[in-house]
Amino acid sequence: MGVRIKVQSLWPKTEASTFVYEFAQSRIVIGRSRSADVQLPHAAVSGTHASIRTQGAGYALFDEGSTNGTRVNEVPIAAGRPKALRPNDSIDLGGYRLTIEVGVPVAQTMSARLTADYARRMLSEQMSPHGPLELDAELATIQSGPDAHVELLPIGNERPSAPPPPRESRPSRPRASSPELRSTDAKLGRGEMAVYSLAALVVAISVIAMALLMRP
Repeated sequence: MGVRIKVQSLWPKTEASTFVYEFAQSRIVIGRSRSADVQLPHAAVSGTHASIRTQGAGYALFDEGSTNGTRVNEVPIAAGRPKALRPNDSIDLGGYRLTIEVGVPVAQTMSARLTADYARRMLSEQMSPHGPLELDAELATIQSGPDAHVELLPIGNERPSAPPPPRESRPSRPRASSPELRSTDAKLGRGEMAVYSLAALVVAISVIAMALLMRP
């Protein structure tokens, strides 16, 4: 079981290729130098930028004191402190995005030749068209040159969509009765008054009639 790393450069203006690395070793070095296990050809990446090491039954990521820092799932990590890796974690460093799969069966471990070929192909996509000799010369210059300070890596320009503002809870207002209902209520009120008046009149007449009948 080992680690699978998928690398995509964010520097090309067009869609970049995805490069897949597989390792079964206890320490994997990520950086710009020729000796790195994952070579990322840009001056925004330090020579030895970060490393992935076995930790217990899993793996952890270390920033090796890089110039521009390392982020896991877009959160910066402290240099020298281990960050436990989980399946499908994403690592951003120097304008490259790495997707990590840990504890996977490794079909083919990386060779120095394949690693160097990947670096050349990445650089070729990042540059305008150049011949093989110019490409090799540029790669050698980048690998041996100093770090470039980058205030904001390309991934940092992508702002996550803002969550919708919370909805204000407003007290419910009593619903006003419609004119038709109000009219009906008024009609019912007048009808009831007429019934009561008629009943009172009948009672009064009955009382008078009984009084007359009882007179001698």
